[in-house]
Amino acid sequence: MIIDEKDVVLKIDSILERLIQERGFDLKLLEQKALAAWKDAVGVPVARNTQPVSLVNGRLMVYVSSSVWSTELSLLKPQVISKINTAVGQQVVKDWRIVVKPFERSNDDEIQRPERPRRLKLEREVPAPEVVERVERTIVDVADGELKACLKRLFITQSQYTETEE
Repeated sequence: MIIDEKDVVLKIDSILERLIQERGFDLKLLEQKALAAWKDAVGVPVARNTQPVSLVNGRLMVYVSSSVWSTELSLLKPQVISKINTAVGQQVVKDWRIVVKPFERSNDDEIQRPERPRRLKLEREVPAPEVVERVERTIVDVADGELKACLKRLFITQSQYTETEE
């Protein structure tokens, strides 16, 4: 049997897209796209003095190094939000909250991201039978045995993450 690589890629793409949506990772991906679009949306000088931290329910949290940058961002708000949403491809940022929080700036063009407390903790437990069954249903169309085993391990491991408060 000859398998066309294009067909395999299309099947993997559709399986991964379905899994991303099913697991709720699509929202996290949108958040990361919005954070990544920050530097282009505000420009290098502003980006060096600001840090986008999170995006929750359409509200972007931004740290600024001083009140001067807070004022600057307030003036740029409509344009920046529009640029981020255009870069992401949908209206994910509706508003933002600016917090003056001094942070160590780097001298290079790389923007430092603040360290955020981890909200996820891996708990090593035997997966519930319904989790294994759901994963099996999800990967049933994967023909490659090695890929299927890897995806199964990945999805079962991912299902074991639980939210924790720190």
